[in-house]
Amino acid sequence: MRILGEVGGSAGRGRASVCGSDAIRALAVWVSAAVLTLGCAQGAAGAAPSPIPLGPLRVSPTPGITEFAIPRAGGRPSAMALGRDGNLWFVETRHNTVGRITPRGKITEFRVPSSGGEPRRIAAGSDGNLWFTEGGGNKIGRITTSGKITEFPLPTANSVPFGITAGPDGNLWFTNPAANTIGRITTGGTITEFSIPTETSSPFGIVAGPDGDLWFADQGSKGIGRITTGGTISELPVGTPPFGITAGPDGNLWFTGWVGAKIGRITPSGAVSEFPIPQNSNPREITVGPEGNLWFSEFVANKIGRMTPSGKLSEYPIPTEEGFPSAITRGPHGTLWVIEESASKIARIEPKILTAPKCAVPKLRGKTLAQARNLLRRSHCLLGRVTKPVHARHKLVVVAQKPAAKKTLANRTKVRLRLG
Repeated sequence: MRILGEVGGSAGRGRASVCGSDAIRALAVWVSAAVLTLGCAQGAAGAAPSPIPLGPLRVSPTPGITEFAIPRAGGRPSAMALGRDGNLWFVETRHNTVGRITPRGKITEFRVPSSGGEPRRIAAGSDGNLWFTEGGGNKIGRITTSGKITEFPLPTANSVPFGITAGPDGNLWFTNPAANTIGRITTGGTITEFSIPTETSSPFGIVAGPDGDLWFADQGSKGIGRITTGGTISELPVGTPPFGITAGPDGNLWFTGWVGAKIGRITPSGAVSEFPIPQNSNPREITVGPEGNLWFSEFVANKIGRMTPSGKLSEYPIPTEEGFPSAITRGPHGTLWVIEESASKIARIEPKILTAPKCAVPKLRGKTLAQARNLLRRSHCLLGRVTKPVHARHKLVVVAQKPAAKKTLANRTKVRLRLG
């Protein structure tokens, strides 16, 4: 059965199709995936595809956030994971590719062998490879850090695999929203599936918990599920439909309430707390930042949210209008990385700079413009108007600045410079 529908609103407009035997469940899967195109395709396990040649990057730096434009527009990147090689690996649903971006922003992409594979989520495995779900191809993919891709078909047709994570047992665990199952795949490619007791669960996000079990977001049943590495499943009700889930710094599980505008916390024993965030935020994914707080994406609000384990909220807008942030993950060197789904960009976030409360104006006299720009960035200030002499006969340096050095002002205060 094929279901077609239109998505409207500020998050964009698009048409999607889901193939499956259960129309209601398929529709729930499509709605949850927003404007991503779902399809049904078959393909063979593959060889190592050649990297896709890419053009120059377009980079838009702001204090604490640097955006890297994916050269081919419209790819709709949807997830990201830190690889053992120190790079970030991401998937592009529409372009059917797996991408690699270095901490400095250099991008290389690799085509998925199966046409219509439509990769959805990606995770680093215990074997040093990256593993990803193919929602359209009904497969689990594995890519080495050199770009060789192998695909493993799922036993159940039209499962529409979505979330994936590394388990404490060395295997990869993934969710199948349309089949209503949790899957396990060994690093050798052996797949086992476990049925969720509640028929309308539609599991999406999944993560390894602090108790040695796997925890997943049961969107359809408005619950959080737990599965042991032996396959025993239990379900715990929560107040709002969950989407993303992560293991928190406090030994609890944290999840996003993508419809109810809440961030939730659930203890391993099942006690639930929910913290409200602004309406129409549509929070998607959630992760733990380098400073021990919870960071999450606000898709419709076009912001990144930060919440302390005690529930204190802060929000930071994405520089690109209607970028629509979705996936968020922790990167190397104290960074966070965010997918801007609609803008086809990847943003690097430096929490120390982004959350700095004040601009400590540095002394810039005698510095070159490049040096001054770097010092301003580190001091949480912005570069304002720069005045230069009409005829310069020597190397220009800063001869005056306003505001003066050593002043402590509001974060991102602009500093004007005169060069001579």
